[in-house]
Amino acid sequence: MGIRLTGFSTPVIGAEWEYTDKKKTVEETTPSLKIESCHKIKVFISSRHGDNGKYDRVRSQLKKTIEETGLAYVYTFEQEAASTLTVRNHFSWVLEDSDLCIFLIDNADGVSPGVQKEIDIVKRNNKKALYYFCDETSQEKTAIEQSLVNSLYAKSKTVHRFEDLSQNGAQALIDDISYIYHHYCQGRLLPKEDEEENRTRDLNLNNISEQRIITVPKSVVKNIDKCKDYIHNLVFGYSRGYLLDKNTKVKTSELDEWGNQFLEVLFGDKTIKSFNTGMFLETLAEEQAEDYHSLVCQRWNAIQAYYLGNVDDAIKLLEGALKQAKDQSKPDWVIQDILIDLRNLQWVSNTEHNCFFESQAQKELNEFQEELYYPSLDRIHNSLQGKYISGLYKKKIESPYSVTLGNDFNQYVELLASSFMVSICNGSLTHILLFYDELRDFIFYLSSKYDDWNFKKDLLKYAVFKGSEKEIKGLQDAYPELLNMMTEKDAKEIIMFCANEPVRYKRFSSELLAMRAVGYYLNESDYSIYEKELLGKIQKWIQNDSKTLINGQNIFLCLSGVGHRMAQDKLADICCSFMESHFSRWYMDMFKFIAKTIDLNKLNNSLATRLIQDIISVMDNEQERQQVSYAPGFLCVFRKQSKDITEELDSKIAEVFPHYYNGDYLLETQSEDEVDYLAYISDYLEKIEENNLNQGKNGHYFGHASREIAIIRNILISENIICPTEVMDKMISIVTDTLLISKEDIVTKLDAVSLLICIALKYKDDLKRNIGVFRNVVEKADEIEDIDMTFLSSNIDKLSLKIAVALLGTAIGMDCFPMILEGMAYLKDDIATTISVTRILIEYLENTDEVVFQKNIEAVVLQNALQWLNCDHIDIRWNATRILLKLLRNPENHHLINQKVVELIDNDCVYIKNLILRSIYEVPGITKVTQHYILEKCKNDPCFVVRMVASEIEKEKK
Repeated sequence: MGIRLTGFSTPVIGAEWEYTDKKKTVEETTPSLKIESCHKIKVFISSRHGDNGKYDRVRSQLKKTIEETGLAYVYTFEQEAASTLTVRNHFSWVLEDSDLCIFLIDNADGVSPGVQKEIDIVKRNNKKALYYFCDETSQEKTAIEQSLVNSLYAKSKTVHRFEDLSQNGAQALIDDISYIYHHYCQGRLLPKEDEEENRTRDLNLNNISEQRIITVPKSVVKNIDKCKDYIHNLVFGYSRGYLLDKNTKVKTSELDEWGNQFLEVLFGDKTIKSFNTGMFLETLAEEQAEDYHSLVCQRWNAIQAYYLGNVDDAIKLLEGALKQAKDQSKPDWVIQDILIDLRNLQWVSNTEHNCFFESQAQKELNEFQEELYYPSLDRIHNSLQGKYISGLYKKKIESPYSVTLGNDFNQYVELLASSFMVSICNGSLTHILLFYDELRDFIFYLSSKYDDWNFKKDLLKYAVFKGSEKEIKGLQDAYPELLNMMTEKDAKEIIMFCANEPVRYKRFSSELLAMRAVGYYLNESDYSIYEKELLGKIQKWIQNDSKTLINGQNIFLCLSGVGHRMAQDKLADICCSFMESHFSRWYMDMFKFIAKTIDLNKLNNSLATRLIQDIISVMDNEQERQQVSYAPGFLCVFRKQSKDITEELDSKIAEVFPHYYNGDYLLETQSEDEVDYLAYISDYLEKIEENNLNQGKNGHYFGHASREIAIIRNILISENIICPTEVMDKMISIVTDTLLISKEDIVTKLDAVSLLICIALKYKDDLKRNIGVFRNVVEKADEIEDIDMTFLSSNIDKLSLKIAVALLGTAIGMDCFPMILEGMAYLKDDIATTISVTRILIEYLENTDEVVFQKNIEAVVLQNALQWLNCDHIDIRWNATRILLKLLRNPENHHLINQKVVELIDNDCVYIKNLILRSIYEVPGITKVTQHYILEKCKNDPCFVVRMVASEIEKEKK
């Protein structure tokens, strides 16, 4: 007995068969194993009609074969019922609604007018199409077959027997579905590009080649497949070869090969020494005019010197190229391009040697009257920018029901490769270096359209390479998943990429920022290696009399990024070296770093003594002492860590900073029994009252070194203080004046509202005695908002003050729910105001452990907090997480919030994870199951700090 396979039911699983020996079939009825797709593909078969012969037979057989697969529904006009529509409308509308069109064409018969119209409809609507041509009786290709060369949406095949069309058409459909599904699973699926994009390509690339600009060989835009493959692989992780038909001919050239080799230099696969500049220039000489090529050779000698780290030699070579360009009367854009290279290298050299002045090259550039325009590059870059804007615009307006599975980025890659080739053919160092930025822009475009973590990782890599701390922090804040999904391999890749920077001081800067960004994610072995290398470079930099000063600003940024992973003695030794070398310009950064990172109790005794003595020496130096006053917080930290070690330092603070010593310092460092809190409160109230009178007087506005109102609130919350009636009444009166009368900024007024809320919730007797004053503040909320100049010094919108006053009303028992509901609805995307509102909500809830919102207000706060968790800004997510943890006081919220904290542990950044970790055993409502999951998950987190905190908490529990 034989079995014959008759069809497939889905691309994944399912088959249908029949016994070929009919006599031996089982008579019992068995259930069919065929699985029909619920969403069948609509296939339109197009060919000549009405011959009652070969075409009708083939169409009928092809329809039957395709539909037996269970994957598709096939339309053929002769098998449809009668319709009131015209034949033309019926055909065209059905075709426009189809997913795929199969054309059956015999070369001998050619293409009928009806089939041609259907071909036109397919092209106009960018329909996928399979074209089958039969050369059984005629070998001559039809015009339509020739026109399909390089067609984006059509595939064609030639068969040698007309009867084979039915089987080949069905087989091609199955193969195509399998092919698409395979590449969908691999993330390579290519949907349509539109005609507008094709026109953009034609306009910007073909025209460049037609101009035959002497500086750019035609092969730059015609035969660059190797460069395109390299870039494609660099961005997407796989070659374009996956996406091309096996019969596609590779378009390349010798220049393309050289371009590919130099890309390998740029991205670390090879060194500049492996790139044969001479042979490349010999190849390029065949495409350029002799005099211009001579100029390019000069510029390439400069490029080679730059990549060997010899910036000053590169400058001399460019000066020679500039003289040659002027002598030969080259176009202005060529001269300006050389001047830009020269200016940029002069800036690098000046920075390296710590001398800053306007370069001669910049002065010459300023003398040009017309704006610089690059004939080739500007056209390419404009095309790229236009495509980015067009793509983002389409993304913004697309239907929420549409599904995008991928895209064909060949045109983008082609433009990028063309830009690169034009740059190297002109010998433009600036544009070669700008290629990193061009690639970053493309990756940002991709990350804006597609949720692929690798794009975000590459954005971080290029920001680190660029040495931009602001950009790095912005990316980490905007993409919380960036670090959450980081692996040790990714971290190492980012650090290793810094080696591609040829200039020593810039490479050192990138390495410092790389360690800061991803040092916690390296495995132990790699971390030990990079730490040793970096500490050696830091010490060498400190001891170098001709050091590049700009690197100093990144040293403590780096150390703060890995401070919890590096031994305390190593950190303290660097701090001591800075002070002993009198690097006072970095003292403020160092003192802030010390306050956050150094623990005297973890240092060996000799190093702790050395550190204290160095600080005392700084304070003895009149010129350096001022730097301590800019960031004195570390003095309080040290005093609280160890009174024995800091006795001499304590005396020195009292001597040189008496005002600070008797104020914030003693308040922070004395024990509760030693501190006269009432005296401090009285002093602060006098200062607040003075500020109320003077702020805005005669048009004069000033900022504040400290937030006195916030300090008073912190004292009332953290200490069990019983204030005399007269002190509390005076406090309420002065703070009320801050709100209703003064012209203080909005931050100060928000502090005032927060203090009044604290009094209302914690000091009920004082509230009862002054209830009229509190009600007056709430009732005059609109007058507070309308005070002139109130919001001069802040980006915070007055809406936050309205919500804060509504919360004050809630605290004293007034019904302010409508005000809160309305205020929350208008927050929208205002980052500064949202941060302010989340802070005031936290301050409301932290007054006592028993504070809860009214039911309706809590529902609004909970809803908004859940939305804030999805915000890009870390401060908002941080505050939203704290709010959620406070809302666990209501048992009704336990289930939901337990789910959310688990999600945050799985998906958010190290800061949020550690916040939750330190709270799971402190706040009520976190279940034991959740506690166990969070602890175990964090013990195996890719980030060292999360693992460290989890280990500490586990030890505390034991």
